[in-house]
Amino acid sequence: MMEDTPLYNSRIIRSYVEYLHRYLPDIDIAPLLKYADIESYQLEDEGHWLTQRQVDRFHEMLAKKADDLEISRKVGRFITTSRASGALGQYLLGFINPATAYSVLEKINARLSRGVVLKTRAIGSDQVEARAIPQPGVVEKPYQCLNRLGSLESLAKLFTKKLASIEHPVCIHKGGDCCLYVITWEKTPSFFWKKIRNYFFIISFLICLISMSILNPVYWDRMVLLFVVIAMGVTIYSEHLEKKELMANIQNQGDAADRLLDQINKRYNETLLIQEIGQASSMILDIDMLLKFVMEALEKRLDFDRGMIMLANKQKDSLIYTVGYGHNPRDESYLKNIKFHLDNPLSKGTAVDVFRKQKPILVNDVSEIESDLSAKSLDFVRAMGSQAFICVPIIYKGESMGVLIVDNVQSKKPLSQTDMSLLMGIAPQIGISISNAIAYQKIKESEERFRSLSENAPDIIYTLGINGEFTYINPAIEPNLGYRPDEIVGKYFVDVTRKEDVSRYIKAFKQVRDQKQTLKEEIGILLHKDSTERYFSISGAPNFDSEGNFVGLVGIFKNLTDIRRSEMELKRSLEKLQLAMSSTIDAISMIVESRDPYTAGHQRRVAKLAVAIARELGLSEERVDLIRMGGLIHDIGKIYIPASILTKPSKLGDLEFAMMRSHPTVGYKILNKVDFIPVIVDIVHQHHERIDGSGYPLGISGDDIFLESRIVAVADTVEAMASNRPYRPARGVPFALEEIRKQRGSSLDAMVVDACLKLFEEKGFSFKLDNEETDINAYWV
Repeated sequence: MMEDTPLYNSRIIRSYVEYLHRYLPDIDIAPLLKYADIESYQLEDEGHWLTQRQVDRFHEMLAKKADDLEISRKVGRFITTSRASGALGQYLLGFINPATAYSVLEKINARLSRGVVLKTRAIGSDQVEARAIPQPGVVEKPYQCLNRLGSLESLAKLFTKKLASIEHPVCIHKGGDCCLYVITWEKTPSFFWKKIRNYFFIISFLICLISMSILNPVYWDRMVLLFVVIAMGVTIYSEHLEKKELMANIQNQGDAADRLLDQINKRYNETLLIQEIGQASSMILDIDMLLKFVMEALEKRLDFDRGMIMLANKQKDSLIYTVGYGHNPRDESYLKNIKFHLDNPLSKGTAVDVFRKQKPILVNDVSEIESDLSAKSLDFVRAMGSQAFICVPIIYKGESMGVLIVDNVQSKKPLSQTDMSLLMGIAPQIGISISNAIAYQKIKESEERFRSLSENAPDIIYTLGINGEFTYINPAIEPNLGYRPDEIVGKYFVDVTRKEDVSRYIKAFKQVRDQKQTLKEEIGILLHKDSTERYFSISGAPNFDSEGNFVGLVGIFKNLTDIRRSEMELKRSLEKLQLAMSSTIDAISMIVESRDPYTAGHQRRVAKLAVAIARELGLSEERVDLIRMGGLIHDIGKIYIPASILTKPSKLGDLEFAMMRSHPTVGYKILNKVDFIPVIVDIVHQHHERIDGSGYPLGISGDDIFLESRIVAVADTVEAMASNRPYRPARGVPFALEEIRKQRGSSLDAMVVDACLKLFEEKGFSFKLDNEETDINAYWV
């Protein structure tokens, strides 16, 4: 909403405040500002903007207090000569006449209001037309129109000592689409007498010219002399008036010029401060010396009585006083013994709040925030004698490092938004400086730790020069490769490699050098001093100097010889274990199938189709192998079911059917007891689940069913329908494929069904097993 959009420069309300101080001193300003939610320091900042809601509430309260409907117009008449106008008033006074000053009002207005565009045009030598057009969404109030009317009247007074006369034929508050002002001003006395002088020159010249042939030369000379004397008198008088007006303008500009000089001097000192802090951050790398320099620069360049920096400790649980200026010995001692806790969520201190929220705070009257402070913070403020202060966070890369606090305990000079903005600009530079000093300290500590770690590390740490020669190597070279460090430094890397590996290592070195690649855990063989081969994990990264030039390579050789031997032994053991597992699963599958001659080979055929589907879907061979094993024993739970039920040629009874449906759960429990491979256990448990939730025993659906289980479910369905059963003959593969096509996307996974159909219809898949003499389940059954 435009109501909460910053539209009006603080100088407008500041001119109201200045007017009230001068002409209506009995009106208390503080309640007006508080009701409008305006801070006094915001009015001191010429770069601060206020919302429509704030200025409306200010005027609402002012109208009640002043009981004067014309007060906004009176303030408008006052604004051009007020201190609030600042450099704008001086800028207007710099023009020669009112017409020129009114012509630049469009630019002046843009510095005061974003809610209205003001356009002017001259319609006479002493008359202009001004048109105020509200921006889209802006709803101005009548008092703002009156304030603008007064401002337009007062501009002429800078030059003529009299207010301009203004007609207001069109107004947005009376149904118009804009506010139209026709402005007329009186001529200045000097302008009037200059005009008389010019007309007198012309008339006297004509009279002299005409009377030259009529009058006696003696009389004509006297007449000319009289005209010259009169002309000189009028000229001198008009110049006297012009000089008088100019002196009045200069006198009016004096106060504004003094303020501008103060601002220029202040900005100069602020610029020097930022420059000095920037230079110090690159030259002073001791953090204590750096902070001391920063405080000295703040004291020298800024107009604050006292300042301090509080930084978080290493644990980030407390803010502690680090350095300051302007404090007496008693206060200094007090500050060194106090800390604010950051680890207490109930802490209400201003410094802690600024640190946590990373937002500055300006307080011009401590009594206004006493109720918001903790007892400890209140004691701190009272002990320091602060009545007004600014606290800003010191932040680096989004992380709070501490706070900067300043106050004016002696001069009592009010603090402003500009002061806070300046400190917010300086604080990040302090943060960068502190971070640089900390980083330098860490680098020094890191170098010392690196050397200590390197000297005691079990792995070989090395650096190579630009030509591949060893420039540094740690003592770990001796127990790993038999060389002393002084024996290896100066040798080339290829001197400790096999001849057949030299070209590979040279290529790797060039990749690091030319492409700035990192060599990560490359397994290779290095030669021991006794010529035996040792396995190493070789890592290396490009090494650069301070200017970014490649100077070689730095890395680690990690001895893997013992690990390599263990891995080879483990691999052999794993192969034996996998072979035993596969044999065990085959045996279990045959045991299950031996109890039901009608389904002999069923699990193996399901496993064969499931494996083919998995490969068609692009699954890894590891997952394919798990699916094969799961398919081979997916009906292991049928061991629990009597053979009479498995081979019953007629319809099963309710109890028998319930027992048959229990085989996934039975299989799950059997395998869980022996801590079987989880994926295989899930296949056994879920191969009768359906993606629409209609399956059993869990009734789960969709992605809750593992993909491996969905694959076995499709394979099981096709094989069951295509093969003979005790209660029906085989229905054949074509029938089975048509059935899964119908169930595609409803009870069976669409992606798995598509892969299965493609295997049969495009790739000629067959159920025939390698050890079967006849294809009892041929495609055409």
